[in-house]
Amino acid sequence: MTKVLTQVIGYFQVKRRARVPKLEVWRAGKRDIYALVADRYVIGRNPKECDIVVVTPLISQVHAELVRDRRQSDRFYIRDQDSTNGIYRQKGWAKQRIKSAPLRHNTRISLGPPELKEAITLRFIDPPPWYIQLLGWLGKGIVAVFLMLVLAIAWEWQKFSVTPLPPVEQGPIEVLAADGTSISPADRIPHTELQHLEEFGELLPKAVIVSEDRTFYWNIGIDPVGIVRALVTNVRTGQLREGASTITQQLARNTLRSYVGTGDSPGRKWREMVAALKITATYSKRQILTFYLNRVYLGYGVYGFRDAALFYFGKEPSQLNLSEAATLAGILPAPERINPFRNKQLALEYRDRVLQRLANAKIVTAAEAERARRSVLKLNPNSLKNSQGTLAPYFYGYIMEELTALLGENFAREGNLIVATNLNLAWQQAADRSLQEFVALAGPAYNFSQGAILTIDTTTGAILTMTGGVDFQKSQFNRASHAQRQPGSTFKLFAYAAALEGGVSPSQAFDCSPLGGVSGCRSGAGALDMYTAFALSENVVAIRVGESVGLDRVVKLARQMGITSPLQPDGNMVLGGYEVTMPEMAAAYATVDRGGNYLPVHGIVKIWDSADCQDRQQINTCRLIYEADSKGTSVLSPTTADILTQMMALVVSQGTGRAAAIPQTQVIGKTGTTDDSRDLWFIGIAPDRHILTAVWLGNDEGVTSGSSSLAAQLWGEYMAKVL
Repeated sequence: MTKVLTQVIGYFQVKRRARVPKLEVWRAGKRDIYALVADRYVIGRNPKECDIVVVTPLISQVHAELVRDRRQSDRFYIRDQDSTNGIYRQKGWAKQRIKSAPLRHNTRISLGPPELKEAITLRFIDPPPWYIQLLGWLGKGIVAVFLMLVLAIAWEWQKFSVTPLPPVEQGPIEVLAADGTSISPADRIPHTELQHLEEFGELLPKAVIVSEDRTFYWNIGIDPVGIVRALVTNVRTGQLREGASTITQQLARNTLRSYVGTGDSPGRKWREMVAALKITATYSKRQILTFYLNRVYLGYGVYGFRDAALFYFGKEPSQLNLSEAATLAGILPAPERINPFRNKQLALEYRDRVLQRLANAKIVTAAEAERARRSVLKLNPNSLKNSQGTLAPYFYGYIMEELTALLGENFAREGNLIVATNLNLAWQQAADRSLQEFVALAGPAYNFSQGAILTIDTTTGAILTMTGGVDFQKSQFNRASHAQRQPGSTFKLFAYAAALEGGVSPSQAFDCSPLGGVSGCRSGAGALDMYTAFALSENVVAIRVGESVGLDRVVKLARQMGITSPLQPDGNMVLGGYEVTMPEMAAAYATVDRGGNYLPVHGIVKIWDSADCQDRQQINTCRLIYEADSKGTSVLSPTTADILTQMMALVVSQGTGRAAAIPQTQVIGKTGTTDDSRDLWFIGIAPDRHILTAVWLGNDEGVTSGSSSLAAQLWGEYMAKVL
C-alpha cells in the first residue's frame, strides 16, 4: 500500500505535492512557512488571538489579517488591523504604507517600516501551474525579441532612402565568340514606365498578385505567415522549394541594390525585409504595385510589364488577353528559364498554374480559365527572330543559363558583363547547315525530323559549336543541352572502363550466350574479347563485362566521369536505358581523350565586369570575375584511357561506326541505338585535333526507322567540313 506523503506546515497536514498558497515569514534571519488552507489568518504578537504569532516589540498585539477572496478561492488579501507601525508594500527599493492589498505570487509585505531591523518580511507564495509560467516566460521572450527587432529595424531605417525609389539600372551583357565577334541579340526597345496602374489593364495586375503575393493588399511589406509556411515546406522536403518574398520585397531587391545587396545570404534577406517595410510605410499599395509592374525583370534584358508585353506579344499591357497576361505573370519565378522564347512548353505550364489560381480566387470563371488554357499562344515574330541573335541562338541561350548558374540570378540580371566563349562561328554555321541538310534528305526516308550537334575542345571542355535543333524559329527547345535521352550503346563505355580499372584484361574472352532475356551475340561467335565486342557493340558481352567488376562500380565511375542523371546498377543501365544529356556524355568521352582527366563541358571561358574597367575599349583592363577551370580531376588511369581509345578506333575502322570515317584523319568513337530506334547516337573524336562531336538524330516524340550509322554518317560529313 502506497504511503501518502504529508508535511506539517502551520496547524494542518497537507500532501507534499498539494497546490496550496503559502506564506513565508522572515524574522531575525529565520524563515517559517505556513500553508494557507483556512479562510482567515490573524498575524500579531498575542498568541491567544493570533494564528501566526510573531514575537517582536515592533509588531502589535493584533497587527494584520489574511483573508481569502470569496470570488477567487486561491487569492488572499492582507489588511492592517490598526497596528501601530503599519504594513508596507515593497517593490524593489520603493516602499509604501498601505491599509490593504491583494496578494499575488512573490508579493512582499513588511510588518513595520522595512528599513528597521526588527521589521518582519512576509512573502506570498502561490506560483501558477508550469504551463502558465511557460506562457509567461514565452510572452516576455516575445516582447524582448520584438523590442530588439524594432530597435534593429530603426537602426537600419536610417541607412537608406526610398524617396524617390531609384530607377532600374541594367547594363548590357556582351557575349563574344572565339574571334571576338558579338553574338548578343539586337538592341532592345527603350525602357518606358507607365504612370498609372489602370494603364496595365485589369487582368495583368490581378494575375501578378495571385501568382506572387496573394496577401499583397493587407500585408505590411512582408508576410510572416508566408515565411513560416515556406520554412516548414523547405524543412519538410529538405530542399529550397518555396520562397516567401512579397511583391514589395521583390521591388526592394530590384531597386535598392546598393543597400540590399545581391548575394544569397541571411543579411541580404534581412535588409530586403527592412526595405520592404519602409517602402510600405512610404507609399500606397497602388503606388507600390505600379512601381513593381514597371520595374520587375522578365527575361532577355526586359524590365517591366509594358516592355515585356511589347517584346513577347507586340501589344500594350492593357491589350493582353487572359492567356497572355497569365503567361507574363508565370515568367516571374525564373525569367530566364520559364520563358516562351526559350522553353514554350514550360512557360505554358506556369501559365496554366496562374490561370488555375485566378479561377480559385474567383477573379475569372472556371470556363474563362479553361478557354484561355486551350488558346494558342502567339508570340511576337520580330522579337522571336532577334531574341538570341542569328549567329548561334541555341548556344546563346545556353550561355545565359550558365551565366545565371555561375553568378546567381540577381547578379546576372544586373548585366555590365563581358562573357568570352570559344564558339567557332564558321564551324557553327557548318553544324547548322549539316544538320538541316541531313534531316531534309534522310529524315523522310528514315522517319526522323530532329537532331542535335555538340562540338567541344577535349583539352578544356569548352564548347565550340552547339546546334539544338533543325530550326530555332520553329522550336527553341535546345536538344543539345536540355533533352533527356537514352544514350543506347554509347553508355557501354562506362562498363568497359570500370572493368579495365578493376584489372580485367581487354583480351579476356566473354561468353556470347543469351543472358536474362538479352539475346546472344549477333556475330554468332561463342565468345568475344573486349576489343571485338566493343567494336561490334554486342549487348550481352557488355552486360557480362559490367558484371565482372560489379555494376555498382560502373555507376560510381559514370558519376566520376560526369553523369549526374539518375542511374540504377542493372543491365538496363549498361545498355544505355537511363536518360542522360548530351553534355554529360560528351564530357565523359572527352575524359578518355584527355588521358583520364575529367572536366565538365562548359560554354563560358571568362567573365569580366564591364562596370569596372580602366579602359572600356580594352577588355583586359576590366576586372576578371570568373575563369573556367582548366585543371580537372583524374578519374581514369592513362593505361585505361589508352585501351579505350584503341577500342573506339576499332568501332570506326571495323565496327558499327564505319560511316564516320574521314580519309587521312584518325577517328575514334561509339555508336548508340535505343529500343525501336527511338534515339540514334554517335559520339566521335578526332584525337589528333582533340575535337569531340556528339550527334543525335530522332524525333521529339516517337520512333525512327533508322540506325546509329546515320548519326555516324552525319558526324563524318560535318567533321570533314570543319577539319
